[in-house]
Amino acid sequence: MLAWIRKFNLKKAGYISVSIGLFTIIVHILVITGVLPYLWINGGRSESFEVAKQTSISSIIILLISIVITLIASQIIPIKFNKFWGIVVSVFLIVLLPLSFIGIIQQLLGTVFEKCVMSLVTIIGFIAAVRIAFEKRW
Repeated sequence: MLAWIRKFNLKKAGYISVSIGLFTIIVHILVITGVLPYLWINGGRSESFEVAKQTSISSIIILLISIVITLIASQIIPIKFNKFWGIVVSVFLIVLLPLSFIGIIQQLLGTVFEKCVMSLVTIIGFIAAVRIAFEKRW
């Protein structure tokens, strides 16, 4: 199974993952600016625009951090890891995979926009994340 996963180019998975993150940031910016209705995200559960705005700002910060981690983990920004940090990064990324899978389920249970657009984005991002997570770094 791991051999099959590793056949996919690591840097290509990194670029896909970064692109997905940037697309998601754009969606949140469109919500903050009012171009997209705030009821289209967060499963339509946001009580007001201010709550949706706070959620979007938090999501953007988390996405920016994850993009940096992705750039390093997929070796787009080449950083040599010693054995300890290679294992730490790999375990961290593998532990995040179930959370990504839960994100897919949440998108499929969300609004029409989340079901039609963001679920596809999340699935593609999950596939790229699996490839990045199972890279041997030591």
